[in-house]
Amino acid sequence: MKIILKISGKIFDEDSSRLIQLRDAVVNLVSKGYRVGVVIGGGQTARRYIELARRIGSNEAYLDLLGIWTSRLNAYLVVFSLPEVAYMKVPESLEEFIQAWSYGKVVVAGGFQPGQSTAAVASLAAEASNADLLIIATNVDGVYDSDPRINPGAKLIRKIKIEDLKKVLNNSHVQAGTYELLDPMALKIIERSKIRVIVMNYNKLEKLSDIILGKEVSTLLEW
Repeated sequence: MKIILKISGKIFDEDSSRLIQLRDAVVNLVSKGYRVGVVIGGGQTARRYIELARRIGSNEAYLDLLGIWTSRLNAYLVVFSLPEVAYMKVPESLEEFIQAWSYGKVVVAGGFQPGQSTAAVASLAAEASNADLLIIATNVDGVYDSDPRINPGAKLIRKIKIEDLKKVLNNSHVQAGTYELLDPMALKIIERSKIRVIVMNYNKLEKLSDIILGKEVSTLLEW
């Protein structure tokens, strides 16, 4: 099975335990015969640099570049945690990802280009690699009918169709740094190639194998 794992950059805002869990989860999947690609977000470090650049008058293109470079730095941190199994260069485009993937190693990427989220990068990587599964690991257990950080009564949706997912995301008033799962570009890529998607909590990376098998709480995008 080929898996692309999109990890929120928030794991780098905490202590090293999350990075260790990610490393162990990837090694475990590889040992079971899975092909694995990982896409990493920029996290708080990216947001801090972007805010500093915004204060000094940098334009949006430059802000995007800061986010991309930070996500690539995070990706290298993951690569260096996996020296025995990872492709040692972080790809900077889809073409480079495809080439790296051909070596049979774990490929770790950050951003590709301005105006493109790492969720879109992960979706493109899943499409290009003919992945069996795209896993979105964020700070919630899955897709809810409303933002669970705002609404304590929000209900987790265990299985969802693409049309219903679009409605949920449209109603969440997505903004930078808020409850965001998939942006419109990522959704279009997922929809056109009918990519199977699981949304899970990155705090449960040690249970990743069980989540893939449907034995742990998450949300599955059905077709």
